[in-house]
Amino acid sequence: MSPTSDSDEPLRRLEAYLAEDAARVDEARGRLADIGDALMTLRARMHNIDIGDDPGVQVLTHEVAAPMIDRVAGGVDRVDNVMLSIDVGAGTEHVNARNELTRAAAGQRQRTLVHPSVLEADLGRSQLAASREAGQQQRVTDQLGTEFLVLGEEALVTLSVWGDPHSPYVFIRNPALVACFAAWFDLLWSRAPEIKTPAWRSDEALVRMLALGTKDEMIARTLHVGLRTVRRRVARLMDQYGVDTRFQLGAALERDGRL
Repeated sequence: MSPTSDSDEPLRRLEAYLAEDAARVDEARGRLADIGDALMTLRARMHNIDIGDDPGVQVLTHEVAAPMIDRVAGGVDRVDNVMLSIDVGAGTEHVNARNELTRAAAGQRQRTLVHPSVLEADLGRSQLAASREAGQQQRVTDQLGTEFLVLGEEALVTLSVWGDPHSPYVFIRNPALVACFAAWFDLLWSRAPEIKTPAWRSDEALVRMLALGTKDEMIARTLHVGLRTVRRRVARLMDQYGVDTRFQLGAALERDGRL
């Protein structure tokens, strides 16, 4: 056996262990989501929350809904999302955000309608910019009454209290209701303009964190993007300003009034 193959053996074993553990974590998340579904449905009935007689309608807290949404979204070819806020809800889960980017980059059709207020926050602009880079389509409109998420033809997730992002979710598998909300989304989408954000605006949060000396790994976690995406965006800025080092980049950004 060659020295190269000897040195590769521990790496292959570690990769195999990691893959096995990741599979076990995914399986455990699925079981927890199923348990959560049953508990929240039971709690709703105990407290006389009217969810009707349809077993395909469930009331879920944000914590329980997050893994369920992630699991269902991973098995459909398209996801349509209406977003009123980035501060609460299943979308704030880091795992969900990373998996959403991964699915978009892999070719899943993702369309997101956002309220203009989401674009007023630096974090909102940064998250949306990262999703656009991964391939997500985005439009903006103030004609949004409530949040909802259409997961292909499989399910619909909306708020139990109309227009209140802090309220529990309603998870619906009724095909007629799913189709109704999907048609509503298509109508809103057809009337909404695309988000027009200058390229430099999408790097605002990145530039600020670079100025503070934030490590790439922390920037990636904060912006909900991969480490390679952060380094690619830094390299793009360096090319844009014609510099070779990050120190030179900082000086160029300061001269440009961006720091």
